[in-house]
Amino acid sequence: MTISGTRIIFPGGQKEVSVRTNNKGDHPPLVQVWVDDGKSTGDVNNMKVPFIVTPPIYRVEPGKGQTVRVIYNGMPLPQDRESLYWFNMLEIPPVQAINSENKNRLELAFRTRIKIIYRPSSLGYSGVGKLDNVAWQLIDNPQYGRGVKVSNPTAYYMNFDGGEFKANGKIWKIDLDMLAPLETKEFYAKPAMPVGSPVSDATFRIINDYGAAMVRELKSASSNTLKLSANNK
Repeated sequence: MTISGTRIIFPGGQKEVSVRTNNKGDHPPLVQVWVDDGKSTGDVNNMKVPFIVTPPIYRVEPGKGQTVRVIYNGMPLPQDRESLYWFNMLEIPPVQAINSENKNRLELAFRTRIKIIYRPSSLGYSGVGKLDNVAWQLIDNPQYGRGVKVSNPTAYYMNFDGGEFKANGKIWKIDLDMLAPLETKEFYAKPAMPVGSPVSDATFRIINDYGAAMVRELKSASSNTLKLSANNK
């Protein structure tokens, strides 16, 4: 089973959006879908979420698909920033007849999760256009080495997909990931980069609303800050 798209953008002011699921396999699985708030230890049955999904359980024939409706239930959400929830799809394969030559089998149920980003009407389009406001500060840690502190002062979720430092002719990977609105995180080069290493420039990947990774450049602005390169504008 697959989901069309890698994220669901739910515009404020709309009552529902549609999500297409497709069966690429050779058997008709049973599929269960639901929304959670991202807490792995939470009880889904008692979890308060602003969306309901219908149909919650369905069967899909091989080569066919099913459209699922994600409906806003009216629960109050912040109107000055985006909110994040998760769409879950559990694929339960059909029980196959076991012949005498192959009695030992392991059956697996696969769960796929993608983000649901609720975007209030006041925010307009994707936060990718607000990258100029994101602050990048080079930092050092005796244990982890050279890194970067990233501050997101915007009302949008910034979905990063890794990045790289360039220093002394070498490339150092950085495991950049998602930043929530108004959140600050620290990320360190791997393997550990020597403390105080001069970083000439860096690149990172930002994921847009359609799930595409866009490469952006950062240039050294001072001894400890990086700025978005003019080449990105």
